[in-house]
Amino acid sequence: MNKFFIFAVYGLAGGFSANIYATSIANDIELIFPPKGIVIEQGVEGDPLYKSVGVDVKIQDGEAVYTLNASFDLGETWRVFGEYDSNEFWEVGVGKSFYTSLMFTEVTAKANSAGYSAGVFAGIPVSETVILMADTNYNWYTDEFRLGFELGDDYQGELGFTPSDTIDIMLGVSWSAHQRLNVSYSYNHVYDTRGGNSWVTLPELGIHKQCFLDINCNKGNFNYHDITFTTQVWKFSPYFTYTYFSDRENFYEFGLSFKW
Repeated sequence: MNKFFIFAVYGLAGGFSANIYATSIANDIELIFPPKGIVIEQGVEGDPLYKSVGVDVKIQDGEAVYTLNASFDLGETWRVFGEYDSNEFWEVGVGKSFYTSLMFTEVTAKANSAGYSAGVFAGIPVSETVILMADTNYNWYTDEFRLGFELGDDYQGELGFTPSDTIDIMLGVSWSAHQRLNVSYSYNHVYDTRGGNSWVTLPELGIHKQCFLDINCNKGNFNYHDITFTTQVWKFSPYFTYTYFSDRENFYEFGLSFKW
């Protein structure tokens, strides 16, 4: 089992759209292609099996988000993985990998606190330091957001929103610029497969309005770009990610991952 060395961390960060938990196998790139120096267990025969338990600290909008994540190989081509963060978001999944002389492919299925996801990731090494990546996922959302409110002293209502299912597509490249520095870039496209649904209700006034203010009630799509710099100091992996949108506020993320 030849695992190409990629030392990168991707983050499809939450907070900019209804796709707050639209996750991709590209987010777990470091777990699929473990960096050198991580503790591994030798298989009975052949290549080593990889296991990782890590803690990430991310700074988003000036607040720290703590994430516990884990990935364990089960034999030569299967692995299980999961994460839980301080925002009470959780996710568990299983992956099946396929290897050829030209590329690595992994098919995954996930369940998380917002729904379900299934996808395919491919990594193609073009040199000893450069790897091309492609990823696509379909995300089913079962979560909905509800907010109660009061109108004066006599009326109580509710605002709600159910996000659309999405298809996420990523094309990227990872460059090992130095033994302890990796630079990664990805182009990302998110497509709504159907319109979301929003509503407001005030039963006492007979108001039951669907598509309230037309909030994401039609199909939509948007693009964004990620660039990530990752280094390694012992078992610590500091990283910086900048996310660029052409039509909305950009954001950045600092993180520190610790593996043992």
